[in-house]
Amino acid sequence: MREPVYFENEGQRLVGVLHKPEGEGPFATVCFFHGFTGNKAEAHRIFVEAAEELVKRGLAAFRFDFRGSGDSEGDFEKMTFSSELSDALKALTYLRSRSDVQKLAVLGLSMGGAMAATVSGLAEDLEAVVLWSAVGNFMDCYVGDNLKVAAKDGFPIDWGGYLIGKCFVDDIVEHNPFASIAKNKAPVLIIHGTNDNAVQTEQAYEYAKVLAQNNIPHKLYIISGADHCYCRKDWKNEVIKESADFLANHLL
Repeated sequence: MREPVYFENEGQRLVGVLHKPEGEGPFATVCFFHGFTGNKAEAHRIFVEAAEELVKRGLAAFRFDFRGSGDSEGDFEKMTFSSELSDALKALTYLRSRSDVQKLAVLGLSMGGAMAATVSGLAEDLEAVVLWSAVGNFMDCYVGDNLKVAAKDGFPIDWGGYLIGKCFVDDIVEHNPFASIAKNKAPVLIIHGTNDNAVQTEQAYEYAKVLAQNNIPHKLYIISGADHCYCRKDWKNEVIKESADFLANHLL
């Protein structure tokens, strides 16, 4: 079943969907974090299909829109990584308050992967962490040459119809997902495609290196030829199955 969910952060309403198996629970629950300019369904509904696969395994899944994205309130131009981190922590607090939720894991795509890594260093009750095409070094992705060129005429920047404020650029350099995940205690699955043109595959290897150095259980899974959002049916099926297997193993 799917349950519409509404919760608030800093006076603004966030919108989500909780997927649950049949029965009263409580259920182990995976909280999804979408990417930069993404939403709770994500590209070609990969989050929706992943959530439904988790339900088949007996897990619940929570998808929501960060403020300024999707159906949630807020202005994207005012969005920062710090504001989204606040939303992510509020979403976990909301899930902890529910009687039908008993264990928590996080899964994030792209900048949502950076969010999952960052949250993992702050939330001590996570049972598992899954990173899809995760950003680790923001300088190579969002504050690099492309953004500098786009910002040559000043802010806000028109980014595919979204306006990016200077606050985003000023804030994001204060965050280091690699350092955050080093504080994490939960097992981590890292998935990345070899043909990712948005986030370098090397960042997945760097995540694995950081986790190994800190003796944190992890698995690195590379999908040959896959792009940033796994935009082919076999790639999508592969990333969903690998993630569902991993999460079921650690949550059930």
